[in-house]
Amino acid sequence: MDIRDLEYFLAVADHGHVTRAAQFLRVSQPAVSQVIKSLEGEVGQPLFYRTPTGVVLTQTGALLRQRALRILNELEDAQEALHMTRNQTRQLRLGVLPTLAHDYVPAILRAFLEMEEVDPQQIDASEEISIAQGSTEELLRGVNSGDLSLAVVDLPISEPALSVARLWKERLVIIAPIDSPRLPNPVRLEDLANEVFITMEAGYGLRDALYRNALNRGFQPKVLFELKSVMAIVGFVQAGFGISMVSARTVALEAQLEQLQLVDTLPQLTRDIGVVWRSNRRLPPFPRRFRDYFLSQARMLAQTEEGLII
Repeated sequence: MDIRDLEYFLAVADHGHVTRAAQFLRVSQPAVSQVIKSLEGEVGQPLFYRTPTGVVLTQTGALLRQRALRILNELEDAQEALHMTRNQTRQLRLGVLPTLAHDYVPAILRAFLEMEEVDPQQIDASEEISIAQGSTEELLRGVNSGDLSLAVVDLPISEPALSVARLWKERLVIIAPIDSPRLPNPVRLEDLANEVFITMEAGYGLRDALYRNALNRGFQPKVLFELKSVMAIVGFVQAGFGISMVSARTVALEAQLEQLQLVDTLPQLTRDIGVVWRSNRRLPPFPRRFRDYFLSQARMLAQTEEGLII
């Protein structure tokens, strides 16, 4: 077996599916299948159980995965120490929550690329800088499979295979139609038990925060619509369909223009935002530098931006 074989094997193990691994590796599915078949012949035992939905590691496969990870990590250490070309490639596949994709993340990414002397409009074929938006649930799957280098998500998460660094804490508020009866400011969440809520779809941290905090205060929120974006939530709240719990940062303009009621909660509710990456696979130098830069900028941001806390 060689390094390429181990990389193909790990891709199948990460994705739990030969076809998805081939798509990730940008090779044909038969090529990956042939490598797995060859490895199993060399080892003398099956490496995967075949299931209707994909593949699962056997005990032998799990052992090979541990050894393969160790080998590739040692190879990457050697390449990095020798400043070899492989580790100088500038590839970053970043996942981000939609609520963070329009301000902080693009600004921090642009500053990082300028520091690295990368022109986003002049990226060559050896470089790959991509952004994926999705729910926390979707982004965690992408990091676990290796499709994403890093992801910026809602915390807390319970994923043993992922490392987590907290970026900042955001203030959560209640928004209501501007022409509806005025809510107390601040308002106790339990006093809203009879209200109709608009929230995000399952898998998004804002939805989890609403349900978690409401249940902690003794009621199940009555949810009318579950939507894909905060801007959609704002539109339906403005149209009078209900109220919502959102990050204060995302509705600051609408509140300033008096297009929404915005009130704090008592006690003040917050959500944590963090960055995650695979703990069992070392980040290559370029995404590692971005992670470190992001963490340093997040600390500065949280000290200066209203509504953000370190």
